[in-house]
This record gives sequence, C-alpha cells and structure tokens, in this order.
Amino acid sequence: MKINKVKKVLVLICLLLNFVVISSSKTDIKFITAVQVIVNAQKIIELPVYKIDKTEEKYISIKDLAKIFSATLTYYHVGKYVSFNCRGERIYFFYNKNFFIHSKQRIQLSANVLNVHNRTFVPITILNNTTFTNILNATVEFRQNENLVMVNWIDTVVVSYYINNNDVIRIEIRYLKNTQYDYNLDDRKITLTFFNNKVSPKEYRIEHSIISKIKLYPENGNVRTEILLNNSFVQIKKEEFKDRIVLFIEEQSRLAEQRKVYKDKEVTNTAQNLSLKSNNKKPLVVIDPGHGGEDPGAIGKYGTKEKHINLAIAKIIKEELLSEDYKVLLTREDDISLALVERTKFANDNNADLFISIHCNASKKQTNTDHGVEVYFLSEKASDEDAVATEKLENEVVLKYERPTEELNKLQKILWSMIVTDYINESSRLCSYIGTEITARTKQQYRGVKQAGFYVLRGAQMPAVLVEVGFISNPDEELKLNSLDFQRLVANGIAAGIKKYYENNK
Repeated sequence: MKINKVKKVLVLICLLLNFVVISSSKTDIKFITAVQVIVNAQKIIELPVYKIDKTEEKYISIKDLAKIFSATLTYYHVGKYVSFNCRGERIYFFYNKNFFIHSKQRIQLSANVLNVHNRTFVPITILNNTTFTNILNATVEFRQNENLVMVNWIDTVVVSYYINNNDVIRIEIRYLKNTQYDYNLDDRKITLTFFNNKVSPKEYRIEHSIISKIKLYPENGNVRTEILLNNSFVQIKKEEFKDRIVLFIEEQSRLAEQRKVYKDKEVTNTAQNLSLKSNNKKPLVVIDPGHGGEDPGAIGKYGTKEKHINLAIAKIIKEELLSEDYKVLLTREDDISLALVERTKFANDNNADLFISIHCNASKKQTNTDHGVEVYFLSEKASDEDAVATEKLENEVVLKYERPTEELNKLQKILWSMIVTDYINESSRLCSYIGTEITARTKQQYRGVKQAGFYVLRGAQMPAVLVEVGFISNPDEELKLNSLDFQRLVANGIAAGIKKYYENNK
C-alpha cells in the first residue's frame, strides 16, 4: 500500500517537472506595435511588429511580408524552410538561419529566421535589405520614426502614348535592354509579351481615339501588353531599338485620303523644302525641378519633401524628350540649392526655347479637399484667390532660404523688372496643352490655366510655365506623388503637352 502511494507521488513529481520544462521552453511572442505600409501609393496594410522571447531583434510574420509584396508561400516543414514566390522570383528562408537563398546565392540577414508555433518570422530589417528589394524590383523606404513603410514596384516595362494632330497614335514601350519578346496582331488587339520582365498591373483608357485602352499585367514571370483597337482598319508601323519598341497606329481610310492629297500636290520650290526642314529642328527645353538643397519645398503628412518629387518628375520628362531627339537641360540634376533668379538666367544663357518649372502645390492645412493640377504663366496680377495663395507659397522661398549676394541683387533687379509680354500668349497656350495631357493620363481634377507673378518665371526670354502637379498637402495625393507609376504619367503628360505645342506652332 505504501509502495503504491510512493509510486503515485513519483508520478505526480514527474508530471510537474514535465510541465515546468514545457512552460520554460515555451517561446514568448510579444506584439510591440503596428507599422503602416503604403503600397504603390494606394494599398494600405497594417504590419504587426513582434519581439520573440529574449531577442533584441524586431520581427514580422512572413505571411504579412507576403501580403505586402503580393507573394505566395510554400512551406517545407520537413526540410525546415519556406519558399517565398514573388513575380517570378523564388526566395528561400530557412528556419534558425540568418540568411536567405536566391539563385543559389546566400544573402545575409541581421538575425535568424524563426519558426514558432508553426508561424514563421523574419527580422523587420529585411525591409531595409537592398538585395531583397532589388530581387523583387521594388523601392522600399522604411521610416522607423514615423512607423511608416513606402513600397513602390519598379516596372521594367513602361508604356507612354501620344496622339498628334493627325490622329496618329505613337505608343512607346520601354523595357530591359536586349529583351526577347513576342508580337501578335489579332482582329482588334495587338499583344506583346516581354519575357523575364516585371510590371504591376495597370490600364490606360484612351477616349475619342482608334485605341480604347492599353493594358499591362504580369504573367508567369513575363509582362503581357495588350493594345485594344476600336476597329480593325488600321495601319501599324513598328520601329525596334535595343531597349524599346515604337508603334505608329493610324486609320487606313484617313491614309487613303492623305495619299490622294499628296499625289495631287507637287512641291517644286526647293527653298520651301529647305524652310520646312529647318522648322523640324528640335528645340532646347529647360526643365526646372523646383526647390532643392536646404529648401525642401512643401512637406506632406507622411514626410514627403516636394523637392524630391519635383526632381524625380523632371528626370523622367528629360528621358521622354531625349527619346524624341529634343535637347533637354535640367537646372539641377541633384539635391542642391539654387537661387530662383539663377534658374531663368540658366535658361536665357543657354538660349532655351522653353522653360518648364515643376512644383507640388500645398494648402495651409493638410486636408483631402484641395487636389488636382494647375498650370501657370507669368502675370503681374494673379487670376484668382487660389493663384494668389500659390504665388505667395512659391515666392516665400526667396525670403526664407536665399541669401542674396551683391551680384544676385543686381541680377534680381534686371530680371524681375523684365516681364516679357512677347511670350505671354505662347506661355498660355503651352499651359493649356500641358494641363490637358497630364489630366488625360492621371485622371486628376484639372484646375485650369492660371496666371500669377512667380519670381522663378520672371525674366525668362522664352515661353515659360510653372506646373503644379498635385497637392502634397493632401495625404491622398501625397501618396500618389510618391508612386513611380504616377510620376511617369505626369511626366508623360508634360512631354506630350510640349510636343503638341510644337506641332501646332509649325
């Protein structure tokens, strides 16, 4: 009897010891905070952040990481690893290892990957791992102080389009150099598949044209582009380069009419021919990214600085125009300070044909009410109250950030006294083309062509305009302005507006 009691006591002791061991070995997962993740300026995801056991490292769930990058996961519990599949790329994370593998390459992590209670966690510092983000073809900005992550896909296939006065559509598709692609023409659809390229899904609708829409989307690690036609009676001319294709699409009926006109019309005047050739000379356009250096411009709710957006858009405009054989100069190529008077002086000294200053608008308060595109030309009197406010905002830079030297003061007196009225009408027309082309692509509210006394436009001895591409003070538009896709649409619109201006000036 006593022996049985002893056995029972020993069994209880063993059970208690097992419980203590199990309890002590149980890994503690502690929620710390949630980070806001903004993907492509639209999708907002709550990203929980954890501390696991006694580690100092902060962790995120691999499921949440997959949600951010639209990836799929495959778990291999026997092999103790996870396959992270994103847009044709496969990355392997191994339990209790401080690296991941991609294309047989081992890439170091700041801490071990952990699998706890059948949940896999990776260190949050992976968001700052440039190798990881480059593999996924994305830019990631992790603002730890603001608990904010900005993610933007980098597309390797980019489409821009332009409709000239004769209703000929020019579509340019840029891609990685020496990309292999497949081209197909059905009854009412042009399909191009670019192999081993990446893109986030997008669609451009084109109104009042022989094309109804252009679609791009990823498919099995490739990019599929579809150009949908409104009718099948078109002629397509295709030009190929190492890094792009250019398609010229026009209706056959209009072509027949043109041939008849050209057949009946004989040009015998050699001097006239030479004159026409000289008119086709491409102009020099100076693009001015507003603000820069110690002058950030307006700052949005999420900490976006206007100067960075202006420069990003200006560089894309330059790329667009250079591909059309325009001559292009930027007043600044980097994040440097530049006095307002030096900007138009730069354009004048280089005998520029056009001067375009790029800016983001801002209201006094960060609200969702003010939004849209405005395009300005120079005038001593602002066109309305909003124009007065914008003029004040942009001109305050002179007093706040610029430290005038004696030389700059002399230059200011000369340039600021010059209101070049000869170019006001041309500037107004240029504004109209640019505003129309931007909003056709971005679908923003078009706030119209306005006039104001911007210092940055004074003294410009050529048509000069200032483009307010959106309100950085509006959190929704700030997110759009951060998106590379949106920046490209804006830049494409400005470039198309410039082209239309010159077409109508022939």
